[in-house]
Amino acid sequence: MQKLPVSGTDLALQATFRLVPKESSSLLSTSADAYNRTVMLEPFDLPGMNVIHQGADKPLLVVDSSDKKPSSVFLVVPGLDGRNDTISLEAQSNKGCYVYSGLSSIARVKLSCKSDSDATFNQATSFFSQNGLSQYNPLSFVAKGANRNFLLEPLFSFRDEHYTVYFNVTG
Repeated sequence: MQKLPVSGTDLALQATFRLVPKESSSLLSTSADAYNRTVMLEPFDLPGMNVIHQGADKPLLVVDSSDKKPSSVFLVVPGLDGRNDTISLEAQSNKGCYVYSGLSSIARVKLSCKSDSDATFNQATSFFSQNGLSQYNPLSFVAKGANRNFLLEPLFSFRDEHYTVYFNVTG
């Protein structure tokens, strides 16, 4: 849909999601480890939030992870497009329905149900599983806000992140 963002940019933060295993003791180091595992999707730049679906043909939402909703759990399956390097995310609460990206730049990510073997559907529900464009810096931490959590990282780890620096020039 869009050109792959460059690491260290705002778009890289927004384009990176963590697959958080439903079983807290599980570790996912490769996409093959994730097959047939239940996961939740956490946006990298919104720690403590999860992606949920609202049902078939409705857009996905991001909500607080303390709202334990069955619509936030997805089953990782091999990519429906048949490629070895892709995965598909099937809604655990809606069998046969997958996270669907559409194949145009104006399409919204939604949950879509498979009716037959359609190559376009299979391609739009298949995603590359790889290391994220952004990685947590060892010095990073999460600051809890009133309405959301914030990921705080050293300034030198960003190239074009929007931030404000304050200097005390009277000291």
